[in-house]
Amino acid sequence: MVIESIMKAISIRQPWADLIVHGHKTLELRRWTVNYRGPLAIHAAQTIEREACAQHGLNPEALTIGALIGLVDLVGIIELDEAGYAAHRAEHRDLDPFAGPLFGWQLANPRPLSPPRPMPGRMGLFNIPDEPLPQPASLPQPRPRGEASVPEPEPALPALPPTWNPDKPFELRVIADRAQPDTAYSLALYQRIVEPPNAQQTLYRQAPPETQRIVELGGGTLRAVADQVMEALRKSGYRATDLSAGRREPFALAEEAGVRLGLLFLTVKPITKMVRVEAIAHGLRAMTSEEAYYWYSKCTTSPTADRAQKALRVLLAEE
Repeated sequence: MVIESIMKAISIRQPWADLIVHGHKTLELRRWTVNYRGPLAIHAAQTIEREACAQHGLNPEALTIGALIGLVDLVGIIELDEAGYAAHRAEHRDLDPFAGPLFGWQLANPRPLSPPRPMPGRMGLFNIPDEPLPQPASLPQPRPRGEASVPEPEPALPALPPTWNPDKPFELRVIADRAQPDTAYSLALYQRIVEPPNAQQTLYRQAPPETQRIVELGGGTLRAVADQVMEALRKSGYRATDLSAGRREPFALAEEAGVRLGLLFLTVKPITKMVRVEAIAHGLRAMTSEEAYYWYSKCTTSPTADRAQKALRVLLAEE
């Protein structure tokens, strides 16, 4: 049986993705909820939480990353307070202290994929490319006592990986000012979109992903947040001197650096009072990673993006 996709998918760090597709974790913790219910493909992100691997007795070097590794059914979502978080610990398997609010995504009927399909992930729910998924593997069944083991068949060769670095899904591009091309510029942030158009798909190789322009910032507002720009570049392996009006090669930004910079640009773009720009920048810098990802998803997802951006300005700068 071939499973067709258009199907929703979600990217989850290891070892949690592996625990889910093998039926050991049936409640995925998120800070946001969705109305969708039904089949859900599990994508193993590039990040491995090694401390969690040790806690659950898993070898991080043996875990698959950067690929679809299984399917589940999303059957419900429950809101969790501190008591609910503790009561459902056996289902979500998280040992960290409660840091709410949280939503528990109830997962059922896990089916590992064999072989996994290499592909980059993205934030939030996303559609996987419209092509057949590998056959789901059944969970291991116990052999009758005394029966000889049968060697597993050699797995099929995986699809070729993407040519770009999936750990850096954002690009920051210098846009020179036409009036003063040698000295003045704005910065435009782009995000890679992982599902290629159907017309660009090929049988053996995944087509290069396209990019989506998120936001552009310039003028005095950009100068007011220059330190955050430099911080994002440093965290992505660049030096401050790499940024100039004459640069034509885009900066490839690490995911969290791109999320935080995009959230900053979107939020401060319409602000004219520098004291509010500074308040927003300070508030965003103090956010946890989970909070930044949550607000970025809200502020870039239509049709609620404008309302979410305004709400964040009110929250951080009392706009």
